[in-house]
Amino acid sequence: MNEKLDYKFGKYDLNFLIKLKAHDFRKQNIDNISEKQIRDYLFNIKWKSQKSLPMCDVIDDVMNLQFSEIFDYLSVQAVKEANTLDLKAFQEFISK
Repeated sequence: MNEKLDYKFGKYDLNFLIKLKAHDFRKQNIDNISEKQIRDYLFNIKWKSQKSLPMCDVIDDVMNLQFSEIFDYLSVQAVKEANTLDLKAFQEFISK
């Protein structure tokens, strides 16, 4: 997964950037976005078809990431997960 990063830009640098972005979201009162969700979005969507990325692109992608991008990704993930569940998993949401 991290082989997509520029050789001069390591895992710890990426982790730091992701922490900064998560902190930035929290400053905007968006508290429910985790570092893992940001990382998953970047690798599974934003960088999915990239073989390698220059350091400046990695930094731009992380720091310019918008809440709407993460929200759309998480919405799709929730629908995919819901498709694998049976009706009993939703029992508390169904009125009697």
